[in-house]
Amino acid sequence: MIEPLFRRLLGDDLDRLPPALRRAHDARDRQVWAGTAQVVASRNPLARALCRMMGLPRAGRDVPVTVVFERAGEAEIWRRNFAGRRYHSRFLVRDGLIVEQMGPATNRFRAHVEDGELHLELVGFRFFGVPFPAWLSPRCPAVESEVAGCYRFDVPIVLPFMGLAIRYTGVMEACDG
Repeated sequence: MIEPLFRRLLGDDLDRLPPALRRAHDARDRQVWAGTAQVVASRNPLARALCRMMGLPRAGRDVPVTVVFERAGEAEIWRRNFAGRRYHSRFLVRDGLIVEQMGPATNRFRAHVEDGELHLELVGFRFFGVPFPAWLSPRCPAVESEVAGCYRFDVPIVLPFMGLAIRYTGVMEACDG
């Protein structure tokens, strides 16, 4: 059986993560997590249109969120639901990076564990298959951690020349099923 994606990518470094993150990322079975998020969105019309096109969450406080992590061979599928706004990603490991396919966007992340946190840094970006140079690519220094036994996520997306497009932060707990 194929090892979970983050285990293949991080190896023993995955063991340096707190229990909630290890449970989500090192399981071979389907994981369902639920909680709440705070979503801050840009007022820039172009940034808002891009976020809407990608299905990203609407702005709000205490937004109900559910994330389903599913294993599919070498890949992982993350199905996210922020108060009815749904989007999903397919993740693979290629050349030591995480490759995320999300609608028309392909993101390449470098992942590392530091001080008990999982850091995901966007290092490559394609839109409709067209590679963007670094200076024109979004920035997304995502961080996952554990707070009071809960899985905490912090995902800021910053666009060149526009600033913050969206930032969603929140906490989740594992559910049955």
